[in-house]
Amino acid sequence: MELPPLKSNTVLMGSGLACVLFILLSSVTSKVGYYIQPLFYIGFYLYYFLSLQRHNYVFAIFLISAYIGEAFLITDVHRYFVEIVSMFIIAAAALLYTFWPILKLKPRKITKAMLVEPGIGTLFCIYTIIYLMTMYYDLIPNKFLFVSGTILLLVFTIVCFLIPLRNRHPSNVYLYLIGGGLLIEAILAFVFTYSISIPIIAIGAKIAICVHKACVTLYCVSIDHVRTDMSYDEY
Repeated sequence: MELPPLKSNTVLMGSGLACVLFILLSSVTSKVGYYIQPLFYIGFYLYYFLSLQRHNYVFAIFLISAYIGEAFLITDVHRYFVEIVSMFIIAAAALLYTFWPILKLKPRKITKAMLVEPGIGTLFCIYTIIYLMTMYYDLIPNKFLFVSGTILLLVFTIVCFLIPLRNRHPSNVYLYLIGGGLLIEAILAFVFTYSISIPIIAIGAKIAICVHKACVTLYCVSIDHVRTDMSYDEY
């Protein structure tokens, strides 16, 4: 008897369940988290493949580097600082490469009123990142990587906020969650390691990890439509 073919939505639901189990069970014992964490990374790639019937090696590089970095992240930020930031740089570079065709699209007309909310959000991100840099700078084992990674995080966040402002395609809303999720993940990881080591902060970082990966996956699946659908005003 042949098994029915996997459907992309079924795989996505399974990946979501793996995320929930990862958040809940890894809070009890980290060993369980190490076994569950790869499942939703594999599931997200499988969802992409089933949805578009093709491979995406840049997306695969993003998932692999993100997984390695975040496995170190939830283990010990200070001990594996170099590995974490190095993997983050690779993952961020892969996403910026993916976003580049969207940045090249002709932007819609931007008014002053449209700049208010993204401007406030961007200023808040800049303030938060600079504040964390000054707060944790003396504690960081590799200061060059810390500054480099922080600048890249800031650039990445601004790009994620800029694209929806320039282009009104509905799928670009995912970018707010992608940029915000990564920012929250980084902030909570540093706060947990260097300031307040309470479980709720670690849980928040794991939620941010899952939300970030889910939104990247959904956006990568829809990015062809973002590039080619001209039905939106001033697209």
